[in-house]
Amino acid sequence: MKNLVMLLIISGCFVVFSCGEKESDRFRLLTDPIWVTDSLLANGIDATGGILKKFKGEAKFNKDGTGTFGTYKGEWDFNVDETKLIITSDSLPLPVNTDILELTNTSLKLKTLFPDPKDPFNPASIINIRMTFKAK
Repeated sequence: MKNLVMLLIISGCFVVFSCGEKESDRFRLLTDPIWVTDSLLANGIDATGGILKKFKGEAKFNKDGTGTFGTYKGEWDFNVDETKLIITSDSLPLPVNTDILELTNTSLKLKTLFPDPKDPFNPASIINIRMTFKAK
């Protein structure tokens, strides 16, 4: 009888721990590769040496929600339907809330609007940013 009770307890623990949240396809597509910048555009102009220079290089989205994004270290998250990617870092003045234009096993394309650091309180000074990455 003691063995049966112990077996039921162990089986119950196994069921509880094995029913954890499953990773979505988009989660795996984002977290499996290391991403390398392909292009960084601000208002359609190359910004790899300008306002986006710190995003240049490799981006790694870890499964625990942390990551590195060029020279930034921080956290990332999807929105509920995994169509947006939110990047936060102590080194960034605001979270970067991007639309995911493309996410495949070889390509990641993001777009966002961000206030111009030279004139952050002017609503007319919004920069249209597009970042594309390729899997390493």
